[in-house]
Amino acid sequence: MILFQQFLANGVVVGSSYVLVALGLTLIFGILKIVNFAHGEFYMLGGYVAVVGTQVLGIGPLPSIVLVIVVMVMLGWFIERAIFVPIAKKDPTNVIIASFGLSILLQNIVLKIAGPEPMLARSGLPRGAIQIGNIFLTSERLAIVALAAVTVTALLVVLKYTWIGLSLRAMSENATVARICGINVRRVGVVTFAIGAALAGLAGALMATVFTVQPNAGSLIVMKAFVIVVLAGMGSIEGAIIAGLALGIVESLVTGYLGNGLRDIVGFIFVMGVLTIRPQGLFGIQTDRS
Repeated sequence: MILFQQFLANGVVVGSSYVLVALGLTLIFGILKIVNFAHGEFYMLGGYVAVVGTQVLGIGPLPSIVLVIVVMVMLGWFIERAIFVPIAKKDPTNVIIASFGLSILLQNIVLKIAGPEPMLARSGLPRGAIQIGNIFLTSERLAIVALAAVTVTALLVVLKYTWIGLSLRAMSENATVARICGINVRRVGVVTFAIGAALAGLAGALMATVFTVQPNAGSLIVMKAFVIVVLAGMGSIEGAIIAGLALGIVESLVTGYLGNGLRDIVGFIFVMGVLTIRPQGLFGIQTDRS
């Protein structure tokens, strides 16, 4: 039972990072209808920006997080305006190919600059494990869960109670109607992509304090994010939160009891099983095709 509690806690830590990445992907797809396979590279870049902030610039953990968010917001704005918008106007299906190309480009740029060696961001937190009942977690792992919870809560409040959130939700329902109602669709698109990039970058920065970061760090995380989005139901914010935590916990339990080799295939098995029963995902809405 003690081992189960420890595995459960470890799963919540990893699942918290999955939630942040999956929420960004959910927003970008649900509102802009962009399938962005370069989303994992936003996660990777966030980790490297955190390394630069803590190792090169020597700033503290909180200023480093602010730096990560600012850099990723600016990068998200640039990529959405310079790459995805022009391509989507000509042929929306080419956006998928462009995102693959962008993923490879970003990986190779980072590989050229930083090299292939894994890097660790300094958290600036006290070292050693903290005991909570029968569970032992480092301060970095506790910080991941705490900051992820604060971020997700803030995002839900913004989406539900602010004008920006209402605009985003209106765009996700029907972009044409939103435009007729006076919503600046172009501005909403920029905000959406910037938020998505910032969420992924924040996850990468937090995880870089525990698991290190390297140029191909985003390749697997983006596939897991897609698994979470599909499990939850395309565009479901609440579903992405639940599915992200669930995937992290299940992976941790599988790793603890069955070994690390099976961890990364669990999500894909669940997707196949869920889609067989509910093609719209666990929290998606059934489309009437009659």
